[in-house]
This record gives sequence, C-alpha cells and structure tokens, in this order.
Amino acid sequence: MSAKMGSNIETLLESDPYTLTKNEKGVIFLNSMKEAVSFHYEKSKEFRKICDNRGFTQTKNFSVEEIPFLPVSLFKKFKLKSVPDSEIFKTVYSSATTSDLPSIIFLDRITSERQTKVLISIMRNFLNEKKDFLVIDQDNSMNTLPDIKSRSSAIRGFFPFMKSVKFGLDDDLKLDEAQFHGLNEKSVCVFGFTWLLYKTISENKDNIKIKNIFKTIENIIIIHMGGWKKLQDLQISKEQFNQMASDFFNCKKEKIIDIYGMTEQLGTIYPDCDAGYKHVPIYSEIMIRNTDTLEIEDIGKSGFIQLLSPIPHSYPGISLLSDDIGKIIGIDNCPCGRKGKYFQFEKRAEQADIKGCGDTID
Repeated sequence: MSAKMGSNIETLLESDPYTLTKNEKGVIFLNSMKEAVSFHYEKSKEFRKICDNRGFTQTKNFSVEEIPFLPVSLFKKFKLKSVPDSEIFKTVYSSATTSDLPSIIFLDRITSERQTKVLISIMRNFLNEKKDFLVIDQDNSMNTLPDIKSRSSAIRGFFPFMKSVKFGLDDDLKLDEAQFHGLNEKSVCVFGFTWLLYKTISENKDNIKIKNIFKTIENIIIIHMGGWKKLQDLQISKEQFNQMASDFFNCKKEKIIDIYGMTEQLGTIYPDCDAGYKHVPIYSEIMIRNTDTLEIEDIGKSGFIQLLSPIPHSYPGISLLSDDIGKIIGIDNCPCGRKGKYFQFEKRAEQADIKGCGDTID
C-alpha cells in the first residue's frame, strides 16, 4: 500500500491544525486512522499480533476508541518497523530516563516529511515569523545521519523557524558566556529542554552579567520540552519553573511555551496556549485511560495519556499508550480560541505498569 495514493492522510496534512471542531474533525481523522491501521496491520507483524490478540478486526467498521494501542515501552524492547530496511534512512533514539533504555524509532522519508510538515503547521500557530534562537544546549545539532539523538532531532525540527542560532552551552553542558553576547536586542527565542534549562538556571542564578544581557532584549519567548529525564528527583512544579525562567531570562510568564510530545510520535507536538493548555491538532487525537482498568476516562479525570496519529508510516506508532498522566480539560471552548480538545500534562507515572500489553507480541 502506497502512502502517496491521494490518501486521507495526505488530505489531513493539508488541513489547519486548530480550526475544526471535534465533530468536524471526526470523519476526516477516523478515515485517516483507518488507512493507517490497514497499512500497519499488513506490514507490521507486531501490530498485527496485538490486533489479533485483542480480537480487533481492521476490516470492520470501527471507531477511533477501538483501535488497539501499543505501550511506548515496546519501542525499548523491540525493533518495530513497517517498511523494509532499505527504506530506513534515519534512526532516532529517545533520551533514556530511569530505565537507561532508549526507544528506537526507524524513519523512512515519508514519515520524516510528514513529521516536518506537521510540526511546522502546528508551530506557525505560535511563532508567526522566524526568530533569532538561543539554544540552551551544546551544538549537537550537527550529529550526522543515520543515527541521531532525540534532542538533536528536536532542535533540527525547529530549524525552519530560526533566522539565526547560537548554542549557549559548551561540550560539558556548562554556560558558554561568549555565545550570549551580540544577541538581537529586539527579539530572541530561548529554546531548550526542561531539565537542561533548569540545570543551567540553577547553576547561574547569581550570574548578574548574563541576567543583565536579557534585560536589554525587548521581546523574549521561551520554548521548552522534554520533561525532567534523569533529574526527576529535582523536579519542581510548572509554576515554579516558569517563575525561575521568567526571573532569569527577563521573560513574561505568558511567553513561556511548554511543549508536550514523544519521540515515538515525532512532529506531532502539543505546545501551551496563552491560557496554559495543550491543544490536540487535527493530525492527532488524545484519550485518557484509567490507570487501573484502562477504560477511557471522562473530561476532568486523570489517567494515562493515549496518543493516536496516522503520521507514522515506517513504524506502527499510530496508537500509543504513554506512561504519562494527564487529563482532558475541555473541547472546543478554550479561551485562546483554538478548536478541538485541550488537556493538561500532569506527571510521569511512578513505575508505570501498563497492564495487558507487554506479553502480546513476545
């Protein structure tokens, strides 16, 4: 089955991320997911086995809620692919957390092009022009294909929004003060990973010289993502983090954008809106599942975050059950004006044990 078949997925990719209501989105998203399910059922023996073991028949008329999910932990244990090795041109490794085992994601050009298109479409809703970027990281964006880390991949994903870029840390992840001089005094986008921004701010909170540089810049936006990784023991609340970042970078709190996303579904990201919520674009769907029963939860109730998207082509990552906890806040009525579901990420589950999944493809 070709991905270039005048498909529902390709039609989906041409759509604006946030203008359709839940009902307007329903049919086009379901048709795209049916196309993706059919492809991966045929091409991925692991996905097919999970479907069969759960009594799911992809030939019948099914709803989005009925599509079987893969726990993200499977990407740490198995090399999941839906295309031949000859079509893989890039392998992305997630940042390992407490398990020290990274997820391994195999990308073909179709998946990579889709991910880039989706990320650009989403972020144009939040960054309406190219900006000068200060990346609070070492200059690892030049890692060569085919094997790259998820941090490098994320930085590369934002290249289309960069008028210029400086990297603020040296190879030991310590502040490289020379990179902070000569920043654009009109507007700068500070970009980084949550744990690394926290580490940098904590180590330099008394560095008056650096803090004074940011006082000379008129408009500062902070974009961060990636969670706390191996600094889980030092994790602070979102409110505390925003206060620290605001004080250090001289940035208004409403200009701090936290992005939720997963290596296992690169490109499909969930930035904070002005009201502080994360929005589900037309390219994906999110459901919340009870941490004990795995049944779908109602609006306002917390549980595991399930992420669905037809974007992955080279691997069967179209329906994933994360070990993240969150809740749906509302649908179609966010104060920011974007349509569709909006939600909050709350925390990573402690030693998450997602039942009924791990033994389905052994």
